[in-house]
Amino acid sequence: MRIRIEALGIDMGIEAVGLGDSGGMGLPKNPAIAAWYKFGPAPASAAGATVIAAHVDSLEYDIGPFSRLASAPAGTEIVLSLADGSERRYSVASVTLTLKPDVPWPTIFDRTGPARLTLVTCGGEFDYTARRYLSNVIVSATPVP
Repeated sequence: MRIRIEALGIDMGIEAVGLGDSGGMGLPKNPAIAAWYKFGPAPASAAGATVIAAHVDSLEYDIGPFSRLASAPAGTEIVLSLADGSERRYSVASVTLTLKPDVPWPTIFDRTGPARLTLVTCGGEFDYTARRYLSNVIVSATPVP
């Protein structure tokens, strides 16, 4: 699978992942590769949130394409190319920067409700002592018929 957001210059491969060592969603180390949470809804699902995430950057690999998500205006087109050759198109509905303790994870990984796409990466201020970002960038997108 691939994700393309032409307006932001994003074109990346997507790997199917499960849980990582910490119990959260696993992510490829390279921020140039996105991850789809394979235990949640797939892009072709009729309901629920398809979650795709990637690291924003890495000391080993540098800054990743998802670093540009925070600047996505409403209406930006997102195209997912699926393994069967089909494509699913989405339109950005909102972009939020949320402090990590306040991220509504059950909503992000919701398997019910209307079909939608949720993109997640880190963002905001970097805590150099803890060596992590203090917030997450969350993009919500709706299917384009």
